[in-house]
Amino acid sequence: MRRKSKAKLRKLLDEMCQFIRELEPKAQILRVIPHQLYEDDDAWIEVLLPYREWNRKAERISDAVYKRVWEIEMEHGYFIGVSLRTLDEVKAEAR
Repeated sequence: MRRKSKAKLRKLLDEMCQFIRELEPKAQILRVIPHQLYEDDDAWIEVLLPYREWNRKAERISDAVYKRVWEIEMEHGYFIGVSLRTLDEVKAEAR
């Protein structure tokens, strides 16, 4: 297994955030955690999509994001966890 580089991980996180913004310019990147948060990940990104609830557009964004997560893992060996949430999901958590 090759050694993982923090600089490479940061570059991949930046690329992933840019990719999300290209898919949905109004998406808010809530947090980028450039280290392991859970057992199997290398980093984590929390994203708020500008929709009240999960819809077809959110589904398309989700499919594209998770495909890119898989590609990064296959190409570079880093697993970047991404949490995509809608406004209603965030409101429900706040209660």
